[in-house]
Amino acid sequence: MTTERVTIQVESNIGEDGPLTVFDTLDQFKDAFELLTAAISQEPGGEKIRWRLEHLSKNSPATVTAVAYTDDPEVVAGPLVHRGKQRFSRDMAALREGGSVSPWLRQKSSVAKQFLRRNLNGVGKTAIVLEEDAPQTILVERSARASLKSLERAEAAAETEDKSHSEFGVIDAHVGRTDTYHGKPALYIKDRLSGSLVPCVLSDDLAAKVGPAHSWADAWTNKRIRVKGRIYYDRDGQISRVSAVDMEDVSPRDVNLKELREIDLLSGKSPVEHLDKLWGYSDD
Repeated sequence: MTTERVTIQVESNIGEDGPLTVFDTLDQFKDAFELLTAAISQEPGGEKIRWRLEHLSKNSPATVTAVAYTDDPEVVAGPLVHRGKQRFSRDMAALREGGSVSPWLRQKSSVAKQFLRRNLNGVGKTAIVLEEDAPQTILVERSARASLKSLERAEAAAETEDKSHSEFGVIDAHVGRTDTYHGKPALYIKDRLSGSLVPCVLSDDLAAKVGPAHSWADAWTNKRIRVKGRIYYDRDGQISRVSAVDMEDVSPRDVNLKELREIDLLSGKSPVEHLDKLWGYSDD
């Protein structure tokens, strides 16, 4: 079984030999693991992951290494921690690059802002090593400022969300991923008409109904679903959010080609005779 570990390094803002306060160092470690745990918690069973301290060093850079584990024998920690690490790395990179802010990061925005702001005052560099052979997640003053701006833009957009245009209806979509939306269980679905990925927030009853049946595998199989609920539109008329009360899978049926060929759609008529009757020419 693969051991999933994480190493976090913190340096002073005036270089490796600069002083780091106890609070800055320990708070940076704590917030980093809290954010990483939030990303992993998006996986089914991820909320049961804990961290065992493996190594702690005050030498510059201050370093902590921890190993993921769980007390639940039914939860296999390795695969879900690995996927959670990938989500953390991908979403933190999107934050630095000014992209969209993942729902789990919005939910942990207060922790994320503390973590980022510390890189502007006291902490000069934070390095998160998720995999031995993978690129590190690096935060310095410049990237921390860019990430903070992304969070602030997302918060401002959420406050001004246009909810004036909505209707109750049904849409066909494909599952993009399972996640949360402002702390509520949600599927992110790709609208079949626009192709955009929008949050589909599940009611409590619907979450209890579909929760065990839908997993992260749906994102890879591109499962087609039909969603019933209140559909919200933005100012451009595009779907921005769905509050779902019911949902069903749309599964393709096996078709017997032989039986299909035997269907007599024209009731014994030739194509010309059928069209003549359809258009009324046969009555002339």
